[in-house]
Amino acid sequence: MTRDDVAAPPHTLGSLPHSPRRIDEACIVGVGEYQTLDIPGQLVCIGLGSCVGIAIFDPQVQIGGLAHAMLPRYEEGRDKVNAAKYADSSIMLMVDELVEMGAERGRLRAKIAGGAQMFSFMSSDTLNIGQRNSEAARATLKAERIRLLGEDIGGTRGRTVTFSTADGSYRVQMGNDVFEI
Repeated sequence: MTRDDVAAPPHTLGSLPHSPRRIDEACIVGVGEYQTLDIPGQLVCIGLGSCVGIAIFDPQVQIGGLAHAMLPRYEEGRDKVNAAKYADSSIMLMVDELVEMGAERGRLRAKIAGGAQMFSFMSSDTLNIGQRNSEAARATLKAERIRLLGEDIGGTRGRTVTFSTADGSYRVQMGNDVFEI
């Protein structure tokens, strides 16, 4: 898959026809979406189970984005309309948009969380979509030469993540446990 194979989705903050959903001052990134900010701010993915929350940012200019990817690879999926739902294509789209907004590709950094196996009766690696989502995100970041600074992947519990473009902080909440990666 190349960038030319994927059309940019119409639901990034720069092109939203309406105000984005918010919790306090943070913008919510829904399942199968990504959001970018060219100003300091916060983005949130609520209820990451097998989905992966992928934050990419340029710390020098405080530009960043967060994807809520639900499937691993665009080329394996049936939905060719919403490329943001796939870990690999959401990364590519977000990187292109961040660079257009003023981020420098060589300074981009990433953090990821999620990829849980939510159903214990599914033991097959093929059925473990969380693991496949995490692997696709890591592989795409590596191919894009984006340094992965931290991750909280796997397990059997869902997460909510909050990403700040101001300082690159990435807070993970699992039940009452809250920590930063």
